[in-house]
Amino acid sequence: MPLYFSALILIALFVILGLSADMAVNNIRSIAKALRLKLFALGLVLGLFTTLPELSVGINTSLEGASSMSVGNIMGGIIVLIGLILGTSLMLNKKIGTDESLKTLFPACLVILSPFLFGLDGRFGFLDGLLMIALYAGLISYLYYLNRDRNLDAQLAVIDKGKIGKSIVFAIFGVILVMITSHWIVQITLGLLETIQVSKLFIGLILFAIGTNLPEISITITAWRKKSSELSLSHLLSSAFTNIFVLGSLAVLRPINFQINLVYYVIVFFAVLIVSLLFVFAKSDRSLSRKEGAILLLIYIIFVVINIFLAKG
Repeated sequence: MPLYFSALILIALFVILGLSADMAVNNIRSIAKALRLKLFALGLVLGLFTTLPELSVGINTSLEGASSMSVGNIMGGIIVLIGLILGTSLMLNKKIGTDESLKTLFPACLVILSPFLFGLDGRFGFLDGLLMIALYAGLISYLYYLNRDRNLDAQLAVIDKGKIGKSIVFAIFGVILVMITSHWIVQITLGLLETIQVSKLFIGLILFAIGTNLPEISITITAWRKKSSELSLSHLLSSAFTNIFVLGSLAVLRPINFQINLVYYVIVFFAVLIVSLLFVFAKSDRSLSRKEGAILLLIYIIFVVINIFLAKG
């Protein structure tokens, strides 16, 4: 395929991606408004959908006997979600209040960091997998308790159920379209980078930052643009701790063995650092600011630079 033709297709796909994200966010806001639900709660559900690429990659690598690849993808993905995506979003937008998410943040951070403790022996076994799934299920139950509305049945009796049903269908369709478009963008980008002979390390970093997290990136940008920052934060948090459920499920299907080396310790250090800072920043003045976003983004950049250095060594 000619280079210019691939570039034109990429442009068209990015347009579709933006329109799809608009569709998803607009209809999610409509659902929240009609049902009087918090955007934060719907963001948690959205995070489950947009983590499907990680699940798909994990299942495929597990079937091929290379499930250890998912360990780096999922663990490193936490740094991408909080450092790159959230950090950049905060820098480009005004600060976001975190009053609504403080009760959620601490248990979510514990679940997000749990695999780094379980994996210190270089293995995720069946029991480790069950524990991660149990932690995820416990967190979801806790979040449901916090966000449930006891008067929801009464509300459903007076709202336009047809309109709600239409919004749900379009929201799901928008999310699915985001994921499909993201997949093709990654495939075409990979082909372009190979054509111009970019290093494999660079390709890996690009795909790692954009590939499986492209749905989160597109929906986060759209949520900020639509002044729905609460949806953006909850969506990213949900994607991060849903990754733990994915990793646990993979470990239950087949034990995952991986090498404990300097690269692993670097990932552990930066993941613990960036998750801890997120919690401290959110709690300090009950908001996340541009300055704090810049710090998160800087940590991600340092993480990438160190991995480049280690790869060359």
